[in-house]
Amino acid sequence: MSHSVALIDVGMTFGATRAVGGVSFTVEGGEFFSILGPSGCGKTTILRMIAGFLEPTEGRVEIGGRDMAGLGPNQRPTAMIFQSLALFPLMTVWENIAFGLEARGVDRKVRRAKADELLTLIALEGYGERMPGELSGGQRQRVAIARALAVEPQVLLLDEPLSALDLKLRQHMRAELRSLQRRTGV
Repeated sequence: MSHSVALIDVGMTFGATRAVGGVSFTVEGGEFFSILGPSGCGKTTILRMIAGFLEPTEGRVEIGGRDMAGLGPNQRPTAMIFQSLALFPLMTVWENIAFGLEARGVDRKVRRAKADELLTLIALEGYGERMPGELSGGQRQRVAIARALAVEPQVLLLDEPLSALDLKLRQHMRAELRSLQRRTGV
């Protein structure tokens, strides 16, 4: 079975600063994997290299056994949820969820149907016309997850997306993420 993600001796240098050095690991399909470490140790840099926002200065990133060198974020089978969630404040929930599909040239009716399907999946039916500012923290979190799932990624990358939530909501969202992962196969 081909692994979903492999980093082979990956390193990243910014000018004279070595942010990441000699990182190697494999994450099999269907597996949850956490990168732990203190602030500033390169966790986000590693995620950004997997997603294609940064090109490693050394080593190799593979997804599904394929070398990702030279492929940008839009060419990789990944989606990333940032710590800030990065929802567009002037777009409705529907527009936020469908954003990646629109960028890929997907027909409006198909985008709308996919957004509706995901709103049901995240238990926010009827919230499509709302703006992000009208949602609770947990609801915004679920919209960010739905937006990431809309493009049907093989790999879902999360950069501390639960850190801004209170403990009870964070625990609930962790359980919800596991459930979504089982249902969607990401």
